[in-house]
Amino acid sequence: MHNLFNSLTVAPPPALFYPFGSGVGDTLNPRSDDGSSPAINLQSPFTFFRRTYTKLYVNNNGHLTFDQPWDSYTPTQFNAYSGRDIIAPLWTDIDNRGAGTISYNQYSNGNVLSQATRDINQHFPQFIFTASWVFVATWDKVAYYSYSGTVTFQVVLVSDSENRSYVLMNYGSIPPSPQVWMAGYKTENNTYNFTIQASNTSSLSSTTNVGIPGRWVFRVDGTASALFYPFGSGAGDTVNPRSDDGSSPAINLQSPFTFFRRTYTKLYVNNNGHLTFDQPWDSFTPTQFNAYSGRDIIAPLWTDIDNRATGNISYNQYSNGNVLSQATRDINQYFPQFIFTASWVFVATWDKVAYYSYSGTHDTSSAHHRTFVKHLHRFR
Repeated sequence: MHNLFNSLTVAPPPALFYPFGSGVGDTLNPRSDDGSSPAINLQSPFTFFRRTYTKLYVNNNGHLTFDQPWDSYTPTQFNAYSGRDIIAPLWTDIDNRGAGTISYNQYSNGNVLSQATRDINQHFPQFIFTASWVFVATWDKVAYYSYSGTVTFQVVLVSDSENRSYVLMNYGSIPPSPQVWMAGYKTENNTYNFTIQASNTSSLSSTTNVGIPGRWVFRVDGTASALFYPFGSGAGDTVNPRSDDGSSPAINLQSPFTFFRRTYTKLYVNNNGHLTFDQPWDSFTPTQFNAYSGRDIIAPLWTDIDNRATGNISYNQYSNGNVLSQATRDINQYFPQFIFTASWVFVATWDKVAYYSYSGTHDTSSAHHRTFVKHLHRFR
């Protein structure tokens, strides 16, 4: 179920977890094998991939659900549960009857909001974010079913006044699980999903997608701005000419880009939805790629596009700043088996451009990255 990869084992920072326990007024889940909290009414609505919820359930077996409590303790692939939105920091067979506590709290003011604001701005520096609501659920020193070892982990939901939503998963001391397990999230019908790839549960304490061992962070509201890299005049893009079947001039790359063992120092952004490297290209009618055996092509949406009347086609490249941080985080999230630090990013965007002889418009963005790899000290 989980891909294997090597990771450096390190202890998570002591400040990793958000406040939890009786000292901060948490509500405790009942001591019950396969139990759950009652319905928790949220102080502020939480948007999970374009669906807005006003209540949730903290389920003892390491997951949150929104529609009803859920006692599932044996995860299979997320797509087997097509009818339910799930956030699962550690979905496995947990039994809190003998040891540990499962607790939760929510905040709409105070230091916890300041902590969440600081964390989200650190992990997503391309946005200006001020947390307005935080929900914290913590599994503290709870045991696996029929096993004496205990685990500590936490999930944090964060949102702001613009309905931007984030999920943080924090991992403390976690021994290998004797049970089947899974960590990540999915939406109803499996439209959006992510599974943390780790060799065993103990690896959760030393892996990350944000450079902090034991922490994974995801933006989960599902809006287009969460998917796209910065583009447009505000990002300083260069705009392609308004021309049916046109192209950019040759764009000299700030850093060479390797495309399947062939290295390029320039490229062309062609209006009809593709990039080429050898020369501009006006093709608007794609056939099978193998018909174009003499040309390297990257085609986010190769079709007949006409930007003469509406929309913009623009591009930019970066060798420092927040866009590189965004690319580093994204690639490490999607390819956690590698150690990746972006050193160059190229972004081309077709924004609200029209199909030829058709009034509809579309958005598509293509971001391409060159990197160098730090072979030592994956985590600092």
